Amino acid sequence: MARILVIDDDEQVRKYLKRLLHKLGHEVALAEDGSVGCVQAKDPAIQIIITDLKMAGTLSGMDLVRALRQARPHCPIVVTSGWPTEERITECEKLGIKDFLTKPFELSFLTGVLKRLLGSGDAVATDKAP
Repeated sequence: MARILVIDDDEQVRKYLKRLLHKLGHEVALAEDGSVGCVQAKDPAIQIIITDLKMAGTLSGMDLVRALRQARPHCPIVVTSGWPTEERITECEKLGIKDFLTKPFELSFLTGVLKRLLGSGDAVATDKAP
């Protein structure tokens, strides 16, 4: 299973995702804002990052996504948002992010995204180019 970093300023969302991801057998690290998330994202044990696009704090939105991509260029990033716009989705796609979870999302959708990102379930994301 994978070690997944969840970055969201909403404590309820963090707890919900942690519970879901634990049910799926994953280890979970939590960050309450973008600044903390960027520090934690540097941990090479993190295999997938799930981050909210709109958060309070000094590092949020596309600035956070860019910082995460710079810190971990080959680590899969899944973006969540309650109000995704085509403009934001396009910006994320330009940074190589292909996965978006629109809040609220179903467990089956999250499971599908994780299975695809992890391949056989034994795949490990690294910062080495494919």
